[in-house]
Amino acid sequence: MSSSFWKKIPKTRSSQYSYCMLLDFTVANYRCYAEEATLDLTRNSLKTLTPRAGSPWQEQTWRVAAIFGANASGKSTLLDALNCLHHAVGGQRDILYQPFSLDRDHATQPSRFSIGFTHENERYSYSVEAHRWGISREELWAAGQRWRKVFVRTQGSEDDEPTVESGTTLKGATNEVRRITTPKDLFLAVALKYKHASLAPIARSLRTMRFIHHSDDERTSRLRWVMSRLAEDPEQWTGIANAIAQVADLGVVGLELEEQEVPQEVLDLLRRFPWSEDEDAEVPAEVLKELQRHLVLHHRGAGGEEYSLASSQQSQGTLTWLATVGPAIDALRLGQVLCIDELDASLHPTLTATLVDMFKDPDLNTRGAQIVFTTHDTALLDNSPVQLLEAGEVWMTEKSSFGASELFSLADFPSNRKGTNKQRRYLAGTFGAIPQVDTSSLRRYLSDSAEAR
Repeated sequence: MSSSFWKKIPKTRSSQYSYCMLLDFTVANYRCYAEEATLDLTRNSLKTLTPRAGSPWQEQTWRVAAIFGANASGKSTLLDALNCLHHAVGGQRDILYQPFSLDRDHATQPSRFSIGFTHENERYSYSVEAHRWGISREELWAAGQRWRKVFVRTQGSEDDEPTVESGTTLKGATNEVRRITTPKDLFLAVALKYKHASLAPIARSLRTMRFIHHSDDERTSRLRWVMSRLAEDPEQWTGIANAIAQVADLGVVGLELEEQEVPQEVLDLLRRFPWSEDEDAEVPAEVLKELQRHLVLHHRGAGGEEYSLASSQQSQGTLTWLATVGPAIDALRLGQVLCIDELDASLHPTLTATLVDMFKDPDLNTRGAQIVFTTHDTALLDNSPVQLLEAGEVWMTEKSSFGASELFSLADFPSNRKGTNKQRRYLAGTFGAIPQVDTSSLRRYLSDSAEAR
């Protein structure tokens, strides 16, 4: 990454929000994960529950977790499980119980989730067990010299009342939250909604994780997010957006936000929506403002002349880069956890490596931001010209013979000293987690079809 790019990025402003750092995540009996699978972002140097005095969490955790594996091996499902818990803490119901479906035993068992994270530099462990009828167990513990109970919620069946055991340090309207918690609710989610004095800030911190799934609709949504930043904070985000566009050598020299009139037929359609109980209600101003915004990209053409092209005239790769690196920059500025499914989708390997390197560079990543992503880009494992990923930053998924996904770290393998060509060893099948290709059936079918003709 060129230093000139980062000189164009405005300095980080202080934030009123507390952002979490991801320490570990475990899931079991969730879709293709029958048994426990744990993604661990703590370094081997961390021998105690918390870092020694004077050692920040950034030094004891990985900034990057790259997940490789064959198609349908469980890479995306792992991020989906983390995102599912994220949404459940935000208040969504009936999404956690998704048991492994390729044997009968797991259908009667709960789906289980556990996440280790930091809030205001304190370590927490939060776990949930979910049945079809609701939540049977939910725990939150804080770490010091030993684990300290914050709360433990238990419920034996759908007809039982939930019980909540509070730790000595829990302050707030705990009984009130317990009374309005239903079997379908997470106690932590209700505490967030109720603005519980102790639990709501922890839940908000956990909710700061961001997720990116590559699809046309989501890419459009992220581009609109970039446009909203340009509109709300043009002084800061114009410089960021222009630097983002220029670094990738996309032929783009600058970005600009333009406002255009909304076509009359669109307005007529919008006025049919029940925006309020008032029959004559106008279309909300924020909706109109969103529709009026258009992103215009300036390209250098023949003779050095600049030409303005709408976002609809840009390549898929250009739009993907803008829609991905914008949230990545924001994550770096704020110290967020950013989870991206298929990081390399529509991106050149050099750009993918650049994005990863942004999180690994301590001069750029000053707030402990993390990126967790799935990818098929094996070039990230190469050590030429330099080694980008260390063994502890590389994870792999693989399906067992009975269809259950397994997760393991490259650090579990011997002979992973620095400088080893991990790409070559991975493609040779040393670590597993690659597709087992058998074209015999397809060849036989095509041969039979040819003979029939």
